Amino acid sequence: MRANGQFDPVARASELLSEKWMSLILRELMLGTTRYGELIRALPTLSQPLLSKRLRELLDAGVIERRGERMAARYHLTEAGWDLEPIITAMGAWAQRWAPCTYDRADLDPALLMWDIHRMLVPAGLAEGRTVIEFRLHGGTPANATFWLVVGEEIEMRHTDPGPWTDLAVDADMRALTEVWLGDRTMRSAMDDGLITLTGPGRLTRRFPRWFGQHPIYAKVRPAGSEDEADAADDKDGADDSTEDSTDDE
Repeated sequence: MRANGQFDPVARASELLSEKWMSLILRELMLGTTRYGELIRALPTLSQPLLSKRLRELLDAGVIERRGERMAARYHLTEAGWDLEPIITAMGAWAQRWAPCTYDRADLDPALLMWDIHRMLVPAGLAEGRTVIEFRLHGGTPANATFWLVVGEEIEMRHTDPGPWTDLAVDADMRALTEVWLGDRTMRSAMDDGLITLTGPGRLTRRFPRWFGQHPIYAKVRPAGSEDEADAADDKDGADDSTEDSTDDE
C-alpha cells in the first residue's frame, strides 16, 4: 500500500479503505459472502470490472485470500482482514448516530433490504420444518417487489416462487419495514398502522414479529440527540446507580 506520501498509520490505512466500494466489499466478506457472484448480488450497482479490481487490491494487501479456481473460487478474510471488522462495524454505528437514514424513496432498495435481512435472521424460532415466507414490498425502488425466504436449517432468499405453497405472506410498506429493521419503529406499531400485514396461520403470525426482530447491531444505536438516546442514557445511569448502591450495601 502506498501512504499518500505520509508516514502516518492513518494515511497508510486510508490508502486501501478509502477506495470506493472497498468498505462495502469488506462488510460482505465479514458477513459470510465468499463467492464472486454473491458479491455481485449483494452489491448490485457495483460493476464487475471494479469488483475484480478491488478484490485484486485486497489480495495484494494481504487482507483476503482466494481459495479454489475459476467458478469454484471463494474469497476469505485473512487475520489482517478480520482485524478490520471493528472498524467497519464502527463506521456503520457512527452513521446510525450522526448521519441516520432519511428514508428517501431513492434509498429504499427492496433487494438490498431483503438480502441484509435474510442473512441476519436465525432459522430457529419460527416453525419446525421448511417454511416459505412471501414478502410483497411496496413503495421502494422499484415501486413493487416480491421476494421469498425459504426457512429451514438455513435461510435462503429467492426471487421466484419456490413452491409448492407459501406458508406466510408479508405485505409491507418499504419505508416502514426498513424503519423496523433499523430500529426506528417497532413491528407492532407498523402493524397497528396498517403498514405491515401478515396473512397465514396463527402460529406463524404470532411468532413472526419476535422472530423477525431488528438489525442485531445497528438497531441498538440511536441518533444523537433523539429521545430514544436520552432514554437509553437514563436507563444506563439508573443501572449504574443501582450497582453503586448494592456495592455500598455490601
